[in-house]
Amino acid sequence: MKTTIIRAVTALSLAAAALMAPTAANAYTDPAVVAVSPSTVAPGGVATFTTDRAAYQGDEEIIISVTGGAAKSITLASVATETNDSLRSRAVNGYLKTPVRFPSNAKGVYSFTFTGATSGVVLHSSVTVTPAGSSTSPAKGGLAVTGFDAGGTAGLWIAGGALVVAGGAVAVGTVVRRRRHLAS
Repeated sequence: MKTTIIRAVTALSLAAAALMAPTAANAYTDPAVVAVSPSTVAPGGVATFTTDRAAYQGDEEIIISVTGGAAKSITLASVATETNDSLRSRAVNGYLKTPVRFPSNAKGVYSFTFTGATSGVVLHSSVTVTPAGSSTSPAKGGLAVTGFDAGGTAGLWIAGGALVVAGGAVAVGTVVRRRRHLAS
């Protein structure tokens, strides 16, 4: 009976610890921050993507992938292309500086992936396209707001931590009781 309880407590403690461990997706960070100016664009407008540091090699070719409604109609502001699969740009001394023109029928959020053809460096960003006159929430620090607010999950972290501590306390108590029983 005691072994079953210890095993159950150990399993619960391990499960709680697994929930509190960061996942690989949360641990990944881009090697540079991509800033978008402006972060909210009107249909037919231009947004320029830049990096805060030289993430690419010299004048490396950058392959651009775009996901969003009417993404096939997106063009680089300086070069017209047929589809989003053929969007290419060049790094300037390792820095990203790419203006992108959105089609007149664009709306919603567009996710961009910038991949260095030689270095393999991958950077991510997004832009919101809204019709003129509609209101949007402002971006934080000039960057598009993506993901979730980790502060909103503080209760889950505290509960998980309490579960791990309680499981550890029960396991320690069981070991102490067993040792006392064997000693007498």
